[in-house]
Amino acid sequence: MSPRGLTLGFLLLMGAGPLQAHGPLHEQIQRLSLELESHPDRRDLLIERGTLYRVHELHSEALLDWERAALLDPTDATNDFRLGLAALGLRRTNAALERLERFAARSPESVPAQLAAAEACRMSGRPGDAVRHGTLAIGAAAEPRPEWFLDRAHSAGLAGLPPLEILSGLDEGIERLGPLPALQLKAVEIEVGRGAIDEALRRLSATAERADRKERWLLRRAEVLAGAGRTDEARTEFLAARSALERLPERVRRGWAATEVTRQIDAGLAKLALKQDTPEPKP
Repeated sequence: MSPRGLTLGFLLLMGAGPLQAHGPLHEQIQRLSLELESHPDRRDLLIERGTLYRVHELHSEALLDWERAALLDPTDATNDFRLGLAALGLRRTNAALERLERFAARSPESVPAQLAAAEACRMSGRPGDAVRHGTLAIGAAAEPRPEWFLDRAHSAGLAGLPPLEILSGLDEGIERLGPLPALQLKAVEIEVGRGAIDEALRRLSATAERADRKERWLLRRAEVLAGAGRTDEARTEFLAARSALERLPERVRRGWAATEVTRQIDAGLAKLALKQDTPEPKP
């Protein structure tokens, strides 16, 4: 998840201020700026305007507002959270890490705190700590998002954790959220990487059975088989993917997505044919 993606929802969850639901962001910023001219020490207005600046990716402006808010009440522990997010946006990784890890340690059950700390750890080259914070966030969330599991898996790979451990984390996401394509595809990628081709194919078959549109899953099966050197099986799957496409309505087949799948099927079959026609080198 990008630092920008963390911002608005996090600050709302932390009670950062009553963001208005109406009007473009810049109009809301103008309204707050007018109010602050009359009430420069209104901390709630500074926090709210800083939040809107951050959503606009005006990180320096957000930092100035939140620093002023922190001076008005230095005892507020949530200062670390906001200032840490601003530091993330400005790519000041050391400052972000210090503040966000301190806040996360004070608030172990806070999903926003743990996710922000995980992002700071990823940016600072500490993927193992990113995994730890991501796991705390997922455990504390009533409805975790798929990208949290994917981010944790990515961090776990960077940290050199065993593939089976990474797969276990993805399967946790699949169990809680259902067999979402993004989670399944990441799991397939890891299965292939560890040489568990049949496990990868099993996952793809299970997903294809539930899918209304099967051609992409059949194509991915074909690609996995081709990569494993199982040429005949790969050809069968490529042809099955083509048949699934041909059963679609014509208007769907003419769409960009179906055209791209057709191109990939044709390219895959051409590679198989070329491989079959190329003689094996003599020892």
